Amino acid sequence: MVAEDDAMLQKLVKRCLEQQGYVVTQATTAAEMKSELSKATPDLIVLDVGLPDADGRDLLSKLKKDPQTRSIPVLVWSGRDAESDRRIALDLGAEDYVEKGEATELVWKIERLLLRLRLQA
Repeated sequence: MVAEDDAMLQKLVKRCLEQQGYVVTQATTAAEMKSELSKATPDLIVLDVGLPDADGRDLLSKLKKDPQTRSIPVLVWSGRDAESDRRIALDLGAEDYVEKGEATELVWKIERLLLRLRLQA
């Protein structure tokens, strides 16, 4: 699942992931993300911290506290490059943090994380 409010970025990430064989669901708001999560559990969530209806850090915290979603790996994808933002996301339970503009790095980290999860299963 890609939770991103910028349509161009969302389309770019979706296309890159689908080229690698992944099925991608999308959400542009926290409300849409919650709706999608009620329908199916994704293998991974790519979470923009700047969704229009919720602060991504608060949303990440809620995802990791909820028994239904806490085991879903979350990669935070942010336009902020501050080390403190990275630390906060990781402290809240994100598996990784990627700066926007790094779509190739994002896809690489997604593939690496999903491979690690498959090997653990």
